[in-house]
Amino acid sequence: MLAEKYLPLLGKIIRHARRVQRELGPGHPELLYHRALLHELRGSGDWKVSYKPHLKVRYGGRVVGEVVPDLLVRKGNATVLIECKVVGGGFEQVDFDQVRRYLRVWGGDAVGLLLGFGGERLEFRRVWME
Repeated sequence: MLAEKYLPLLGKIIRHARRVQRELGPGHPELLYHRALLHELRGSGDWKVSYKPHLKVRYGGRVVGEVVPDLLVRKGNATVLIECKVVGGGFEQVDFDQVRRYLRVWGGDAVGLLLGFGGERLEFRRVWME
């Protein structure tokens, strides 16, 4: 279940993403939404924001690869892994699976956030390990 400690942080991130959606509107490449949200998040809040962090995938004690979420936001002991998509009309199962992979690799206490910038309104879904 989603921990209560994440709700205020997720609410703030979603408000910033909505601002990006309002300002840019739909139809841009994902990269523009990444950069705008990064600018928005770094410009406000008392959190640490990482862009395209490389998370190491380990197997048998060795690093065998990496996964790269779009953004990682940390505040205190709360971590949110963000994946931005240019979708309209909902997310696909593959999108949820992608974020869950990030959460498994992270291995700690974290929640994922899918953001969809493809339509007139921002779409978002919280994702956590089941």
